[in-house]
Amino acid sequence: MRKYVFLFGLIMVSLCILSIKPSYGLESYQTKEIEVSSNDFLEFVHNEGIKNIKRICTDYYCEDLRGSSIEKAFSRFLDNYEIYLTERFDEAQALEMMLKGFPITKIETLY
Repeated sequence: MRKYVFLFGLIMVSLCILSIKPSYGLESYQTKEIEVSSNDFLEFVHNEGIKNIKRICTDYYCEDLRGSSIEKAFSRFLDNYEIYLTERFDEAQALEMMLKGFPITKIETLY
């Protein structure tokens, strides 16, 4: 009797495992082309109701967002982009671009 209960349990666990759809670790992204200034980005995101932003891109720079909220993640993106600009241009020009705002051209969201 024990072997039948064990066999029945093994079959049930196998069926449960087989019913789960595999994702293979790949996530589905939706790319949205936008044209918004970095100074207006958070307002744009809140007005449009965009959630689950995975990546933000400018003309020459893309970065995955990491953070507990969109505000913290975008702040980290701004810091990293400023470092990128100071390496690519001089510090004065990078500071000017950060103060005036730079165009954000694309965002990727998770489904």
